[in-house]
Amino acid sequence: MSRAVAGIVIAGLAMALVLGYRVGFDATALVILVILVAVGAVAVVVARRSETGAAGPVTCRSCGGLLSPNAPYCKHCGDDVRT
Repeated sequence: MSRAVAGIVIAGLAMALVLGYRVGFDATALVILVILVAVGAVAVVVARRSETGAAGPVTCRSCGGLLSPNAPYCKHCGDDVRT
């Protein structure tokens, strides 16, 4: 999935560069291009993290409830999930 996201980001940046070259770059166009690069970089990072499972929920060992990966205790049963 991260390859597909990277491909879409690269295609979008290429299209923005071609259009900017044809129309002419000004200060506004350069700011928009920088914003596009930043958003594209964030999209690629999020896609890579979602592939590794680092951004997904964890399951409580006691009750099986879904929790945030950074939760110190289970919000369903109160069990300590840090260990």
